Amino acid sequence: MSERFRWNLRSMRFWVMFVLFVLIVVPFLMVGYIALSKSEKTIRQTNLDAVVLTGKNLNYYFHYVQNEQDKLMAGEDMQRLMSRAKQLQTDDVAFTDELLSYIDGVNYSNQLFKIRVLPLDPTVMPTYLGSVYGMTNVGAQAWYRDIVSTGRSYWKVFEPAELPGVILEPTLSSVKRLHSLKTFEPLGVVVMDIRPSVLADFIYPVKQFPHQNLLLLTKDNRLVYSASGKYDDSVLEGGLLRALEHPASSTTLIYGGQKSLLNVTSLLEGELKLVSLTPVSDLDNPVSVLSRLNYTFLLFYFLLSISLAVYLTVKYTNPISSLVREMRALVRHSFSEAAVTESRFASRRDEIGWLYRGMYNMIGEIQRLLKETKESEKRKKQLEFEVLNYQINPHFLYNTLETIRWKAEARGAGDIGEIASSLAALFRLTLNRGKEMTTVRRELELLKSYLSIEKARQDAPIPVTFRVEEEMLDLPLMRLILQPLVENAIRHGIAVKGDEGIILVQGGLEEGKIVFRITDNGPGIPEDIRERLLDPDAAYRREREGGLGLLNVHERLRHYFGEPYGLEAISERGRGTTIVLRHPVLSAEWTATEE
Repeated sequence: MSERFRWNLRSMRFWVMFVLFVLIVVPFLMVGYIALSKSEKTIRQTNLDAVVLTGKNLNYYFHYVQNEQDKLMAGEDMQRLMSRAKQLQTDDVAFTDELLSYIDGVNYSNQLFKIRVLPLDPTVMPTYLGSVYGMTNVGAQAWYRDIVSTGRSYWKVFEPAELPGVILEPTLSSVKRLHSLKTFEPLGVVVMDIRPSVLADFIYPVKQFPHQNLLLLTKDNRLVYSASGKYDDSVLEGGLLRALEHPASSTTLIYGGQKSLLNVTSLLEGELKLVSLTPVSDLDNPVSVLSRLNYTFLLFYFLLSISLAVYLTVKYTNPISSLVREMRALVRHSFSEAAVTESRFASRRDEIGWLYRGMYNMIGEIQRLLKETKESEKRKKQLEFEVLNYQINPHFLYNTLETIRWKAEARGAGDIGEIASSLAALFRLTLNRGKEMTTVRRELELLKSYLSIEKARQDAPIPVTFRVEEEMLDLPLMRLILQPLVENAIRHGIAVKGDEGIILVQGGLEEGKIVFRITDNGPGIPEDIRERLLDPDAAYRREREGGLGLLNVHERLRHYFGEPYGLEAISERGRGTTIVLRHPVLSAEWTATEE
């Protein structure tokens, strides 16, 4: 991958296009995909729901037919006529006319079904059977013998070949044996034929697509009704029959050479099933219109994103790129005035113009600061040279103090020698070779040197007691932080106590910190002063403190180590003062590397 291409990936124009693509095109694409997916699922579910609902309505209708059949069978006219029919020994033309008149009256009174009545013994009513069934020997047919012998009611599909002239197209019928309500003996057979036109009225409205076919089948896959009007073997092709062997409410299969959606619902506790076959192309046709519309909008938004990205590139990205190039040129030429060229974008009144004008102002300020810095560095070097002219070599001072000590001891002035020795040690430990960090041991040595000098200066003992844990003596410690505390205790604590003044220096490790407590039995610190003792803004502290002072120690600790460390003043009026110093435990590297 070239460097230029990698730069483009990090450029603003790339991210503008990427953000526009993510915020506009991607959401629209996702919404379109979800809408298409949901639409397809909704159409398929609607088709299945329509089939299931029609199946429920057909169930209600079939039960209604059976109820009407039971009412007719229990009716007085049916019971009377069929009781007489059973008692006939020979053919009775008058009875035949009466029975046919009754049946015709029932059939003409409704348009939902048609009734057929047969005697138990067809041989005693040849005139009636001939007028209804013609030459067909109904008594010899298996269905008739089965209902007469077993009395088991069932649904049967009558084909035109079974009853020529009576059945013109496949007809679904409810077959029941009639019994006497008084003696419960069988009287005959009642067949309730459902008119095919009624099935069409129920089933055909479910047809939602031009090539959709609806079938009503028995449980053994005999065709009862076909919305296409075809009743030949091509309707029940092999793929459909195999799919019906393992029925599911909804599945897909190849039917009629097309991928089709198969929806099935059961009727009459599994005796019948309503089947819907819809080509997937018909189902997807509404979705395809939506898909084309979605792609049109997607293309529109994509072109809009490109146009907006081009506009932003010309309007904003190019000026910013030009600004970056100018800034790089300034860096290469060390912000020299010759490298600054006024850009045409600086005259714009929008954010780009503000950016250019702000950059030129910043460049002018940088150039001014560079000039000041150069002059300051020049002045600094001059001052350093002047300081060198007046600097005293520390070793010369050490040697001078040691010479004073030797001559004082040689002349028997041991006290002068001791003071000179303590002063030399104090000076050496204070300077600490220019390092900020020392050790607890060296800081205590410095403190003791200071006390020795103070004792000689006041010509009076200073009662200071040390209680410092041995294991902390070699730990790193910031230099010159104990002496100001003890000096403060001497001047403001025990100075007014005279010979009764006592100072206690305690040191130990507490909760992972180095903690020193400087305690005196002086008069204590007033409450209002104690509360502001470590406040850098308190003006009164200058009147109380000398040398580096408490505040100096406190601020140095806070500056180096942070908030948990520093000083704390504990005091009560008339009961002395304790200054608590908290310092972190550091590794030995601090004293070795700190400069």
